Amino acid sequence: MHVVDSQKVYLQMAPYKTIIKEKLKKGQARYATLMRQCTSLYKATLGKSGYSLIVEIDGVDKTLHKTEDVTKKLISLLKPAERRNKNYESLLYTF
Repeated sequence: MHVVDSQKVYLQMAPYKTIIKEKLKKGQARYATLMRQCTSLYKATLGKSGYSLIVEIDGVDKTLHKTEDVTKKLISLLKPAERRNKNYESLLYTF
């Protein structure tokens, strides 16, 4: 079973870095727009990973299941996707 620390992946995204830099909060229009971009990019990256099942790192009992952390691999897939296309929502349809 593959696991990911989504927070670490989001921290590497340009739109998320903007949220942090501008100290945006939930409820603000710009925050919502940037989070939609992050979500589109994250979903596209998950799709490109080739893994059929990825669980949040704390979402599985590691004493019952053998796990492999794929956070670094997802981050490595994220960078090329961001460089190629800033239209994040279209990324869902390009992989």
